[in-house]
Amino acid sequence: MRSTIALLLVATFASPVLAQSTGPAPGGGTGTGPGSTAPGGSIIPTDLDLPLEKPMYVPPVQPPAPVPDDDDRDDPRDEPPPVIYGEEIRSESDTIVYVVDISCSMDWDRRSYTNLEGQTRTGNRMDRAKVEMARSILGLSRNFSFTVIAYDCGTRTWSRELKEANDTNKSSAVAWVNALRPTGATGTGPATSLGLQVSRENKSVVLLTDGAPNCGVPEDNNWYNYSESAVLNAHRRMIRNANTQGATINVFGIAASGSYRTFCQNVAADSSGSYFDVP
Repeated sequence: MRSTIALLLVATFASPVLAQSTGPAPGGGTGTGPGSTAPGGSIIPTDLDLPLEKPMYVPPVQPPAPVPDDDDRDDPRDEPPPVIYGEEIRSESDTIVYVVDISCSMDWDRRSYTNLEGQTRTGNRMDRAKVEMARSILGLSRNFSFTVIAYDCGTRTWSRELKEANDTNKSSAVAWVNALRPTGATGTGPATSLGLQVSRENKSVVLLTDGAPNCGVPEDNNWYNYSESAVLNAHRRMIRNANTQGATINVFGIAASGSYRTFCQNVAADSSGSYFDVP
């Protein structure tokens, strides 16, 4: 009974409120702003800041993909420096001149060595030097330029100017080196000086020699008037005077000993280069 009376009281007092909320109101609606009545009696405000058209989705602009710079891909300056006899040869000018002794003593001293194909062979000093020269030349990166000079008392030059280290030039130089044969005496001073004069831009010379110099300077012509030390110093002085560009000369001495080894060490030291004993 009490529950029924309570329900009747709620219905009685709620009816006017519902009628007021769902009925039309002066000014088009209830609340603080204008509005309209939607089907079912709900009020739709008309003072909202709604867009006039359906919004369109605009995707974010993606930045263009970076285009690889040809100069940055496989930059030859990132490649390792030249190597000969396992030693790295630095060159700030990306150039190198090889000067190799082919005097008759390069026909001595047969030993085993490993050729370019990894096979064990037996050969003289010249045979072993050719393999190391070929391995070094073939390993030059594309940004290098080079040439090769061979000498006894005279000189032979693969190219009178520096050539780009491309496949064609490297193959040509290796074939030229492989055709060399031991002959004559040892004119180290004139040959190294010539190597320095190929290009004054060149800052790296590799000298490979197996004997004490004995021809090519005035002191060589008269052993009665000049001592061995005077002859060696004359060759050393010729090389030092020719090195006006301040190139580094790295010297590789084959079976070096005594005053001949000291001469090779001095030539390297004069140019802030290094000396290496090689078989």
